[in-house]
Amino acid sequence: MKQPLSPLRYPGGKAAIAPFLEDVIDLNNLRGCSYFEPYAGGAGAALTLLKNGVISEIHINDADIRIYSFWKNVLTEKDRFVDNIFSIPLTLDEWGRQKKICDNPENHSGFKIGFAAFYMNRCNRSGILQGAGPIGGKQQKGNWKLDVRFNREKLAERIITIAMMKNYINVYNEDAIKFLKQQLPKGRGRSGAFAYLDPPYVNKADKLYMNIYNEKDHRAIARYLLQQKKLHWVLSYDDTPLIQEIYNGQKICRQSLRYSLQSKRIAKELIISSAKVTLPSQYFEKKRKEAAA
Repeated sequence: MKQPLSPLRYPGGKAAIAPFLEDVIDLNNLRGCSYFEPYAGGAGAALTLLKNGVISEIHINDADIRIYSFWKNVLTEKDRFVDNIFSIPLTLDEWGRQKKICDNPENHSGFKIGFAAFYMNRCNRSGILQGAGPIGGKQQKGNWKLDVRFNREKLAERIITIAMMKNYINVYNEDAIKFLKQQLPKGRGRSGAFAYLDPPYVNKADKLYMNIYNEKDHRAIARYLLQQKKLHWVLSYDDTPLIQEIYNGQKICRQSLRYSLQSKRIAKELIISSAKVTLPSQYFEKKRKEAAA
């Protein structure tokens, strides 16, 4: 199993979808295109595609200032970030200090915000920044302690690898629709771009995200996407009646997703694309066999 490129832990992280997205990009003659992801999070798929030469550049956006600050500082303050990885104490006292920064980003510099988000992501249960306690609990009496996911050498290596690709990585801190409107190519150029969207889930959003979507928000991003006539886009969602309803008429199929939030389980997730996007036929054949079983 290949080591992940992203230094961030995310429930249902999307690095595993990269091979599927590569197939989609190739089937639609988009290899070497610019890639846009408005809900970047851990950006696992984007980084994998970039490193493998499938796409020429990535534009990743996150409305959460904490996540944006993390990515910005990986690209602009790599040496300082790596130094902090090796020097930061992995203790409950330090966890408390980093938590205060993460909970009150408006009072701190961009570097401190980004590193605090990274620290909490690596040391909290399931990588959740806010509302989750440290791995092992505040008594640190479990089999796993808060440092179990903080391998200094491996994390520093990932930071360095990403920083080496900085000329091909662009990061933004905008609302998703505003990001797409401002950064996607205009006119005919849009047909040569690829967008992957992984919006906040409908279910359990309050436990997973800083920026929660309500039904109005889910419908707004759908309206924007359904107006796009040239853009090749694919999105992933949790399987709910709301999402099936608002994307009725688009290509929709289900995939199995390894998902971890306190407990490990397999969940079904929807993969949705615009009608103009060609999807791998074997993917649908597999789904039809599953349905018939």
